[in-house]
Order: sequence, then C-alpha cells, then structure tokens
Amino acid sequence: MYYIISNPTAGRRGNKHCLRLATKIFDENGAEYKIYETNFPKEAKAIAEKLTGEGATNLVVVGGDGTLHEVLNGIVNPTECKVGLIPAGTGNDFADAMKLPRDPETATKLILKGETKPTDYLEIDGVRCMNVGGMGIDVDILKGCQRGKLKGKAKYFISLLRTMFKFKGMDVSYEKNGEVINEKVLIAAVCNGSQFGGGLKVCPNAVIDDNKLEVVIVRHVKGVFKLIHALLQVLKGKITSYHLTDHFYAESLKVSAQPCTIQLDGELYDGLNFDAKIHSGLRFYR
Repeated sequence: MYYIISNPTAGRRGNKHCLRLATKIFDENGAEYKIYETNFPKEAKAIAEKLTGEGATNLVVVGGDGTLHEVLNGIVNPTECKVGLIPAGTGNDFADAMKLPRDPETATKLILKGETKPTDYLEIDGVRCMNVGGMGIDVDILKGCQRGKLKGKAKYFISLLRTMFKFKGMDVSYEKNGEVINEKVLIAAVCNGSQFGGGLKVCPNAVIDDNKLEVVIVRHVKGVFKLIHALLQVLKGKITSYHLTDHFYAESLKVSAQPCTIQLDGELYDGLNFDAKIHSGLRFYR
C-alpha cells in the first residue's frame, strides 16, 4: 500500500495535475494507494506522524521541498520508512539533487519499480532537514520571497537582487579541527543536497548518501560589486572553490550567532540553535 501525501498548493500552478497523472500510473499498474491531501501548513507532518505511528512504511510525497520537509519531520522512525517523491514544487531542489525525473508519470514509474537507496538527512537542533540548512543571506532571500507577490523561480532571483544591496553580513563563531573561528559571513550552510532557492548551487558536489556533513561558509565582502561577484560564484556552481569560502566535512557542526532566523529546506525557523549533525538510514525510491 502506498500512502500518498499531497500538497495541492505546491508549485506555481498547484500540483493537482501531477497527482492526477501519478494516480493514473498507479491505477494502470494495479497498485493500491490512499491519498491524503493537506489543507493547511504543517498538516503533512501530522499526517506522516499518524500514518507511520500506525505502521505505514511506504510514503509518497507529491509536492516540493517544503512538503518533503514536513513529511520527513513527521515520520516516527525514518529507518523503517521508504519514501517516494513526485516533484511538484516551485524549486524542487532536493529532487534535482537526487536526479529524479520532473515528469510525474516517469517519477511514479520509478517508485513502482520498487528500488530504494539509503539516503542521508540532516538534523539541526532536533529538526530534520533533507536538503540544506543555513543562516545569512539565504534567509533574507527567502523572507523577501514571502513578502513578494511573484510566483515561480523568478521570485528567488528578484529577492536575491533586492537582498544583496542591503545585506550587512552576520557575525558567527564555529569550530573547525579544534580551532574556534570568528567570522562575519555571507552565508553559513550545512548541506546534504547541492542547491537551494530553485537552483542556487551552494554545494554543487554534495553527495546525498555518503553520511558526511558538508559545510560551506562564505565570508562577507563589502561593496556591491564584490558581493555580486561572490553571488555569481553561487550561480555558476563555483562557490566551494571561491577564495573567501571555507568548505569542509564534519561529523557535526555548531554555529553560534546572535538570535536569528535559520532556514531548513527553505522553511524559516526562529529560536533554534544551529547545531547540526547527519543521519543515514532513510530509504528513497530513486
């Protein structure tokens, strides 16, 4: 039995079309399934928690990174679950990291093949994160997206342009190889996936099943032109080799800063400590 958790508001035009195509493939293959559509924020988490608490182990997410984030945090025991993703969001960043097909029919057929692979996920102060967690300019970009009226990937780009003219950097402290480092940063991120914000490649060579926490910390630069140059490295997928970037692997990472908002899979959180670790054991259809 496949338990489909669908967010009808995901994506630029909603995902009802994706769900309809997916269920057509399930029906053609005689697969049994039940559909649970969300009606409000955080409901996907509650649905996943209830289903897995009752013994369900085969979940299919129809939505984007935010819906997947909720489902991941609702699963009672990730090591006992198989998860399928039919990309239907705006950015679909983790779907790209997994190299999943964007076409819902092809993605459904991949699930029906039944092949799963172990996939890592992050945990930041008790909250699970599938893709990228960060603080700094990425948070300001996401806040700008929430305030704006644009839809689709254009909202990320417009918000990025607006943000880079006013972002002043963030003072952080972190430990690397036993040394405490204090920096004013543009961004501090821990990565399982390779990108966020609909294609901003903060960690282009990230591997989602190596059980390694990949850290990307970019020092802040003064001056609009220098900041543009740094952000261009992100857009080009070259930020990890940029001369102002500290890129390394760690078993865990704690970044200390003044109380601030952090983003996990594009979802904004206040009041969390940026205390990150990585886990393995979740199995994904891919």
